Amino acid sequence: MSEDKIAKVLGLRPLEEAKEENLPEIIEEKPLATVDDEDDTIVDIEQARGNIKNIIEQGDDALKEMIELAKQSESPRAFEVASTLMKTLLDANKDFVEMSTKKKYAKEEKNGASNTPPNVTNNNLILSTADLLKMIKGETNE
Repeated sequence: MSEDKIAKVLGLRPLEEAKEENLPEIIEEKPLATVDDEDDTIVDIEQARGNIKNIIEQGDDALKEMIELAKQSESPRAFEVASTLMKTLLDANKDFVEMSTKKKYAKEEKNGASNTPPNVTNNNLILSTADLLKMIKGETNE
C-alpha cells in the first residue's frame, strides 16, 4: 500500500504493474557451430553484431527515458548522464558498422582463399654489361 503512495507522489507506476508488463524480449543464444575456423569467425561476428544491435535498441529506450527524467528533474547531473549515454550509444553504433565490414571481409577471405593465384618467384640474373654482350654473341666463360 505504501508503495502505491510513493509511486503516485513520484509519478511512477506501481511495482506490481511494472512486473505484469511484458519486459523486452531476450534474444535466445544460438549454439556456436564448430565447422572450421573461418566459419567460426563469421558466426562469432554475427553473434557480436546481434549483441551490439540488442544493446543499441535497449539503449535507445533508456536514452528516451533518461532525457525525460532529466527534463523533469532539471538536474545538471541527469543531463550529464544522458549525454554520456548518448556518447556510449554513438560508440556502439560505430562498433555495429565495424562488425558489418568485418563480416564482409571475413566472407571475402573465406570465398577468395581457394581462388588465390600460386606464388610466383622472379628469378633475377645479375650481370655486367660485358657478360651480357658475351651471352648475346654466344661466347662462354669456360
